[in-house]
Amino acid sequence: MPSFLSSGKDFGFVDPAVGNFAARQQFKARMAAVKAELANQLQDRPSLANDISYETKTHEIQYLHYRPGAQVFRHVDEKHVELKRPNGSRLKKKPGATRRSVTWLVYLNDDWDARNDGGQLRLHERAQPSTHVGALDRNLQVGWLRATGKDGEQPVFLDPFRGPGPEGETCVLYTCDAGGSKRDLSREPFSNAVLQKTGGDKSVASLMMDDPADARRFHLIDAPKTVASKFLPSPGPEGEDGGERVREIVPQAGTLVLFDSVSLPHEVLATKRLRYGLQGWFHEQLYY
Repeated sequence: MPSFLSSGKDFGFVDPAVGNFAARQQFKARMAAVKAELANQLQDRPSLANDISYETKTHEIQYLHYRPGAQVFRHVDEKHVELKRPNGSRLKKKPGATRRSVTWLVYLNDDWDARNDGGQLRLHERAQPSTHVGALDRNLQVGWLRATGKDGEQPVFLDPFRGPGPEGETCVLYTCDAGGSKRDLSREPFSNAVLQKTGGDKSVASLMMDDPADARRFHLIDAPKTVASKFLPSPGPEGEDGGERVREIVPQAGTLVLFDSVSLPHEVLATKRLRYGLQGWFHEQLYY
């Protein structure tokens, strides 16, 4: 029951002829207040407060249910456009284009027993604290430099317009430490084609980074899935790069969950009974 379809046609949630429209309007107003508070308090996300026009239909809201046996496999809700399609940053955007910034969920089932009912939201968080998660200076995050014994966890961002290099390459990865200091991970720009092949392959990562130590620490937020992925053993609770930890959220009525749409892989475990909830995404401006 989404609020609108990809075609832009209104549907379900905003239809006054369906269900308790007044209750849904009250809920929309409450979530609008949450969005305004996030825009005020989160770091560098002022465009969350923007009133998106009716025509663009970007702040998403859905009412949904999972039937017994339903589950959602590990994924992230938003990615850098350069990870979606080659040279995507150069494609023409719609006026007022936005991206998913904050994912939210509200659960509606009373008396949920996770041991018997399943259906937990499993978050694959970073085990070590970090700063500037999700985006920095208009550039979206694409990966991490995993923490070591002497170096803390650092987010990695992609600037798609730093070049051009000798062959027209334009992409540069950089990181930011807890003090706010930035550091480029390569002296020369590289091509988007290298980024597309990266995944968890450290030999490819070395083509984008000058320091082998950085290449060994680097990992995409969520490695791209291949045909062979289903034949490989599933990563343990520490994740594909050893830097994650697992948190599970019980879908109990009244629970509100909020997380960054770019930086947090997550999944929904198989449910054994009907599971009801509301979910949505607060958007912010898409710069590239």
